[in-house]
Amino acid sequence: MNDIFEFPFNRSVALKSPYKSDNRVVYHLWVNVRDIPEGFPTQVNPREVKDTTKVYKRIADGLTESTESFFVNNRGILISAKSIGIDSISKAVKLNLGEENEKDKFGVLDGGHTYHAIIKHRNKIDNEINQYVHLEIMTNVNEIDELSAARNTSVQVSDKAIAELANKFEFVKEALKNEDYANDIAYRENDDKRLDTIDLVRLMYSFNAFKYAGSNSQPIQAYSGKAQVLKDYLKNYDHQGDHRNDYEYIAPLLPTITKLYDQIEIDMRQAYLDNNPKGAFGKVKGIDSKKTKPIKSKFYQHDLDYQITQGFIFPILASFRALVEIKEDNHLEWAVDPFKVWQKIKAKLVNNTIEMSRQLGHNPQSTGKSSALWVQNYDAVTSAKLQLQIEEMNKQSK
Repeated sequence: MNDIFEFPFNRSVALKSPYKSDNRVVYHLWVNVRDIPEGFPTQVNPREVKDTTKVYKRIADGLTESTESFFVNNRGILISAKSIGIDSISKAVKLNLGEENEKDKFGVLDGGHTYHAIIKHRNKIDNEINQYVHLEIMTNVNEIDELSAARNTSVQVSDKAIAELANKFEFVKEALKNEDYANDIAYRENDDKRLDTIDLVRLMYSFNAFKYAGSNSQPIQAYSGKAQVLKDYLKNYDHQGDHRNDYEYIAPLLPTITKLYDQIEIDMRQAYLDNNPKGAFGKVKGIDSKKTKPIKSKFYQHDLDYQITQGFIFPILASFRALVEIKEDNHLEWAVDPFKVWQKIKAKLVNNTIEMSRQLGHNPQSTGKSSALWVQNYDAVTSAKLQLQIEEMNKQSK
């Protein structure tokens, strides 16, 4: 008896082979993760699911966060099917995954960790949030072993870059050696630590005053393009004999940057209420108040009541690049105390950010990529810096 699975989909497209003599078809579907059936055969996948790995945790965290971006941040699930039926009117798919003695041919070929994480963790997704996953379904797959091996040995660009970074972080380690989280950073691909090297690279990229001077150009890729940020780091490192390695000069700022990151997480609710006394911070899309597990600040592990999307944090945090001054010999210094600036204009920065999210349809991901918002926040920090400098000069003249 064949295993038949019927479930709804959001959108679909069928691509026939480009070769006339080839009858293979590849179907691509967006499916709400709540509608993914349990019981897909997984024996055809050569990888055993390990739900204790860092990769699995990233998948589960991406599934349950409130940015509704799982469908683009996850590679999805590849399925070999005996047959498939698509009803475009009712938007339902009927999937035949073969009989019991055909489990070596049909089922989840790649994406077993994604499938496992969906089934195990989808009940933790907020009721108001819909997450979608990409299903790639193939029929008439002849070389099942070859296809399975090819798909399961692929490595994402970011993972390759992280592996390359293993021996290229000594000056960062030195800068952070006295911080509470120094031993929580994974500098190698398989380190099971709560922080990744990419976390640090993105922060340094956000504060690259050499590359991004003034408000006209903003380091938005720190939020939106992890792979490109890592490539920039490697390019700087590998060519440092020919020119300045920007990151070597930015790294000493990291202790202050990470403290500022956590302070933004801690203060954002009150900063929001300062401008919206009757506002419901926990109902803002991108703010997660689930109590299924303790919520901690990213770096120093302070207790928090809310998990805040990075789509809100990065346009605020990166605006403090306006306080970084390039001194003699490329030494970087803070023009004024960033925490004084934060306390002075935190309500304005938070209001700018959440108001932009509303204008963009309550979409935290679009908010994090909004160049207008990054410029607006940067200009606000610049104005606050000048005000504090004038105040300090007035004090000294008295």
